[in-house]
Amino acid sequence: MNLKKAADYKIKSKQLAISPFIYSTPSISAASIKLLVLLSLQALMLIFAGSYKSFIVVVSAVMGACAAAALSYLFYKKEHYQIMNLAIQGLMIGLLIPADYPPVPVFFITLFTLFFSRFLIFKSVNSWLNMTAFVVLVCWIIGRNYFPSFLLTSDLIPLRNSSVYLIQNGSFPIYSFDSTITSFLNSTVFALFKVSIPEGFVSLLWDSGNAIPAFRFTILTIISSILIFSDNTASGLIPVIFLLVYALLVRFFSPMIFGGMFNQGDIILALSSSGILFCTVFLIQWYGTIPVTRVGRVVLAFCLGITAFLIVGCGTSPIGMMYTILINNIITLFIRSFEEKKNQKNISKVVAKHPFKSETGVQA
Repeated sequence: MNLKKAADYKIKSKQLAISPFIYSTPSISAASIKLLVLLSLQALMLIFAGSYKSFIVVVSAVMGACAAAALSYLFYKKEHYQIMNLAIQGLMIGLLIPADYPPVPVFFITLFTLFFSRFLIFKSVNSWLNMTAFVVLVCWIIGRNYFPSFLLTSDLIPLRNSSVYLIQNGSFPIYSFDSTITSFLNSTVFALFKVSIPEGFVSLLWDSGNAIPAFRFTILTIISSILIFSDNTASGLIPVIFLLVYALLVRFFSPMIFGGMFNQGDIILALSSSGILFCTVFLIQWYGTIPVTRVGRVVLAFCLGITAFLIVGCGTSPIGMMYTILINNIITLFIRSFEEKKNQKNISKVVAKHPFKSETGVQA
């Protein structure tokens, strides 16, 4: 063996292999790819459903996000975003904006809001403020008339099944396959529990026909949640507690506020409208916007549930979840402040119990 080969062998023998180890969670790039694919399916469903205006709005938002990154590169000569995260945020923004919103304003609002807020103010890839919710809120403030109004009124909320009334009233479409699937489910699955579902619920979960795309395809969002949380792509702690708190508040207390009976709230309507499930899966745990500790995340989840109940109410709110997310971004700042103070106290206790010495032997 010559000297060169011996040296190469020596170097290779000192390299560490990762073969005995496995990733407990997917990498950031793998998680981003999964989010990108799942959000793209939501956008493709718009084409399948013939909602071309909505699809154009989504494309405009994606182009605006990419333009913001390009403009930032011209100023700073460095990349602030990975291209996948850009596409993800653009897709989420577009899916949360109504179909009738003009595409050109969507492009420029996305471009300038992302550029000035993220690149000039926060100057980081992931800030404490959820920029998707912030951009959608700006669109709401500028073009409120393009967003749909509340479908639920004070006289409908006390009803035991307000969603049934809205379905029968034509607020939600009923598709041709609904009756067949409903009959099958009632005669097989629900018959075991001696209950049945009315016609129209399957259509509501398949495609509610809402003007905001993110509110439409509930079944697709549920499938996305299974794929995201099943392999630890995202923690399920905050989503589960948030949905549980919100659903219980809607079920037990929402009818009583308007003179109805206790324990009569319509959970199905609440969860299948207002983008509750979409925001739970894709928005509320965006990078940098949640606490670090388990206790902090539990506190945030409760705050999210209570805030959503107070702002979104029993469903059909066009913008309530954006306010909910941004308010809880501020709450997260306070939670993180307590986390940091507690962490500093723990470090001080450890240092006090185990003082260390420097290389010169002097105690630090």
